[in-house]
Amino acid sequence: MEKPNPDWIKLPKDLLLSVTHLLSRTETRLLRAVCDKFRQTIPIPKRVPSPITTISIPSPVCAKICDFSELSLKKSTFYAIQPVNKIPITPETSPLWLISVEESNFGQVRFKDPLTGSRFPELNDFPESLNLLDHRVKEIAVGYDLGFYGDRKRKDPELEGGERRAYFVQKVAVSPRFDDKDDSFAVMAIYSMNVLGIWRKGDADWTKLNIGDGEVYLEDIAYYNGKFYALNMLGVTVSVDPKSLQVTEVAAAAPKFNGTGVKYLIKTGQDLLLVVKQIYVEDFGDHQISNGEYFYPIRMIVLKLDEKNKQWVRVVDGLEETALFLDNDYSFSLSVKEFPGCKENCVYFADSVFMTSGDKFPGCYAGIYDMKSGDVEPLSAYPNYSKIFWPPPPWLNERGNGNETDASS
Repeated sequence: MEKPNPDWIKLPKDLLLSVTHLLSRTETRLLRAVCDKFRQTIPIPKRVPSPITTISIPSPVCAKICDFSELSLKKSTFYAIQPVNKIPITPETSPLWLISVEESNFGQVRFKDPLTGSRFPELNDFPESLNLLDHRVKEIAVGYDLGFYGDRKRKDPELEGGERRAYFVQKVAVSPRFDDKDDSFAVMAIYSMNVLGIWRKGDADWTKLNIGDGEVYLEDIAYYNGKFYALNMLGVTVSVDPKSLQVTEVAAAAPKFNGTGVKYLIKTGQDLLLVVKQIYVEDFGDHQISNGEYFYPIRMIVLKLDEKNKQWVRVVDGLEETALFLDNDYSFSLSVKEFPGCKENCVYFADSVFMTSGDKFPGCYAGIYDMKSGDVEPLSAYPNYSKIFWPPPPWLNERGNGNETDASS
């Protein structure tokens, strides 16, 4: 029996428009790119500030420490861009480009290096729009930071362009809306190095939460599977319900952590991973050894959260087709099958040990750690893999036969 082959082009206008209410701006643009009828029926989605980023949030610290009593969120979105049609792969190009886009509350868009968070140099050759018939654009991850981002016209010589990040906030995680009927949301933050707090829309102040004795340095936080997760340097991990603020310990302290290493929480598939980056020698000089090569004393340990047994379990297999990306604001993973151009079974990360005086291009102090061999090299040692970050690939400016070009950069 043949399966029905519905003609989606014949969808009624009202139904088609109702579908767009459930889509993001990028998804709506992709839907418009399907055919002429969809482009004529569906209006170009406007860039409007996110309701989350336009709400004033009380500062989690007192006025003696913070210059401003109210802060707001700034959003950065990480995108993967690929050509729809196959292109010849050469040493000069990559089939994938990864970019971080930061949007201010008053419409400014800035491009950032996905690994270091630093702003890109001016992109003179970057197209004003992307043809979504020729390019596949996928939102990979979203990160936030807290600061003063509200009033462009405020006269303050210490504020660059009316903006300043809150220096006392180390990490921010944000929940989506609680449900379709409730536009409330929650923000979790690590501030003052070892204070964990949460604020819900409508709260007059932040609620402090403790992990263990509350005196140990906090490492990372993430929003995963409907809850916040927070981790301290000893490996103690808790989940926090964003509505009820119920705190549940999901992993106890473990001797294997010993308080060492920088720790990153990463969502991948159905799992929450923990990557521990360790510097395993104390004095490594300029990293140069006798044969002229460089030695980078870094190793990575990857663990998976086992909530049933309340522990972090070492991951040995299962990441062969995965690339992990570490960042202070947000870490994420990509499938190398879905996104060719990434190096499999490895960790991309930034570290000052890779920095040299003459390097200024994006990713200049980034490295790649091979989880199978344990080898670590600067990103520049892998030209085929570094091109997913820089420079922008030439196919961004190529146009096919399509005419859907309203995806403004």
